[in-house]
Amino acid sequence: MGQPESYLAVKIIQLGNAVTWLRNKTMQSFGLTSSQSEVIRYILRNADNPVTAGDIMEHLHLSQSTVAGILHRLEKKGFITRCAHAGDSRINVITPTELGIAVRKALIDNAVEMERKMLQGMSPEEQAHFRRLLQIALDNINTLRQKENGDHHE
Repeated sequence: MGQPESYLAVKIIQLGNAVTWLRNKTMQSFGLTSSQSEVIRYILRNADNPVTAGDIMEHLHLSQSTVAGILHRLEKKGFITRCAHAGDSRINVITPTELGIAVRKALIDNAVEMERKMLQGMSPEEQAHFRRLLQIALDNINTLRQKENGDHHE
């Protein structure tokens, strides 16, 4: 008897949960969750440009309420500041604080170690193939998401 059609989705969800668990565990010493660390990494990678909540929503495919909650907690913990955009006071620009900048190396090291653990036992060719297939699957789902949302972000 074969696996149910949703078996692949279940495995992907299980992998995502396992990655989130390990990231939460490794970032715990910094007081960050997996989601918070991904947002601060995005902010740090784009620190040369004004970063807004809308940018984070678009690039990380998160809802407005999720981003608002993460930003609130990151600000409360002292990793970011928010101030009004020079051209539009209704928009907040998000910048890393000294504490946010100080965790950059730990975030990078964590990402490298996570990838190493996830890919161990795969040949370089299998790793490249795995990355390519993951990107295709992600692109497929994101295309569906964009169509469902009418190609606009809140």
